[in-house]
Amino acid sequence: MTHDQLKHVFRSVALVLTLSICSANSSADELDELPLDGWKQLREVERYQLQIAEKYWREQNWNTAAAEYEKFMELYEKSTGAPFAQLKWALAQVKLRKQNTAIKEGFQTVIDYWPDSPQAIAAAYYIGRTQKEIGRTREAKVALKNVVAKHPAHLVGVYAIHDLIDMATAENDTATKVELWKKLTFDIKRTRDSNGTCVQASQQLATHSFREGAFDDGVKALATTYNAAQMPSHVVAYVRTPLSELIGQEASKAKALKLADQSIAWLKSASPTDQSTPEAKTIARQVLFGIADLTALAQRDDQVPAAYDAIVKAFNTDDEALGRLAAWYKSKMNYEKARETYRRYADKGEGLSLVGYSYREQQNWPLAVQTYTQLLGQDPERKVRWKPELAMTHRGAHKWPEAIAVYEELVREDVANAGRWRWEVANTHRDAGQYKEAIGHFRQCENFPENYKQMAWCHRKLKQPNEAIILYNQVASDKASAPWAMLQVAYTREEAGQTEPAIQAFQQVCKRFPKDQHASTAHAHLQQKYKISVTLGGANEE
Repeated sequence: MTHDQLKHVFRSVALVLTLSICSANSSADELDELPLDGWKQLREVERYQLQIAEKYWREQNWNTAAAEYEKFMELYEKSTGAPFAQLKWALAQVKLRKQNTAIKEGFQTVIDYWPDSPQAIAAAYYIGRTQKEIGRTREAKVALKNVVAKHPAHLVGVYAIHDLIDMATAENDTATKVELWKKLTFDIKRTRDSNGTCVQASQQLATHSFREGAFDDGVKALATTYNAAQMPSHVVAYVRTPLSELIGQEASKAKALKLADQSIAWLKSASPTDQSTPEAKTIARQVLFGIADLTALAQRDDQVPAAYDAIVKAFNTDDEALGRLAAWYKSKMNYEKARETYRRYADKGEGLSLVGYSYREQQNWPLAVQTYTQLLGQDPERKVRWKPELAMTHRGAHKWPEAIAVYEELVREDVANAGRWRWEVANTHRDAGQYKEAIGHFRQCENFPENYKQMAWCHRKLKQPNEAIILYNQVASDKASAPWAMLQVAYTREEAGQTEPAIQAFQQVCKRFPKDQHASTAHAHLQQKYKISVTLGGANEE
């Protein structure tokens, strides 16, 4: 290559390099990326070679990437990019499952030759992590603890603590986990890169503290993550699980009730005395919801209705509160009280719809139909919303003509969604066993290949295999559906008593779609039903 040609290559690469450098800088704190300053210090030829290696790394071509990093080190041993190349070479060895080589010849080399480089800090962490991954727990703990001790303010310290928590979890070492959670929660400076790990630790510490009866400690942990306005909802969120666990066992029930009392008392103290601002009203509402929810979780059934009614009274018929109260009644199988509560909704239509749905849940079809019919009379402006509920109720009761009639009304009245309702007409005919009628309606739908799948199924129910097969072959023109469709062809021939063609069809699925799950199904079916073994790819097994 001539000098001019070489210059042209470098210019062509320059734009790619610029983009890559920007990308690297966007995550400059990531241990396996070279910060922008690092790229700037490299000569053009060095950047070019390193970029080649990085390209193969991004493509997950670990062998070639390792070779290119090694080439960089051979060519530019004294470059400021050498420790980075050595680190990435070692990481490539890890990817290639050569962990011992990575530790001894890669990471340790970075530490020995470039002890003051940022990559040496990363290498120290990677030694511990790699030892953890290959089961050398004792060595991993020592290495990771050293990283935490030497670099408490560095991102590697956060990563190392996270790995130590993983090992403590595997060993059921709660004391160590709590110690590490506290470190992440209270001691580590939160940055863009460390924040997620620290937030998670504060949540885990809070949950543990609540479970152990250390309520104040749990609140302190959460307060490192959430502001005053956020705290009520999050205290409730992280008290819920411990409370549910403790209340479910007789031995810990007293502990659960104490936790509920502490939580409710704290919530009351967190409620603003001056509720004149929207923000204050929001917090006050969160507090009341929290009290009601925790009262229900504590199984203080006699206090639950009053707790939710307090919200309704404070906020002038709060449908969300009424909905939760009704749901609680249903959890106690008190459907009459639930319906009574739904009828108190400010949105009368929504409330009555939920009344109807509650009858559906109990399979009381006549009263459900009656309720939805009443709703249509009271709230005709939203009939497009309520009519599908009426139709579903008729379907639940197996009143097929009535359901179809409602859907056909929707086809005419809700033109913008006519296709949706036509689809439901077809589905209802199918559910009713009216397969000829269903086929006619599915044919009018414009959602290929789903409509063709349904038509084929209906033909199978009508003992019309040839018609079904024709449709399945058309479905197979859709690439994503082809393996499934060809498998259905095989099953259809089998149902029709066409044994040899069925076997051939199953074999075709294996041959044409060897990596698809439907090929595995066909393979298993051939073995189990016909005692025929084929490899996924079509050849007969020995």
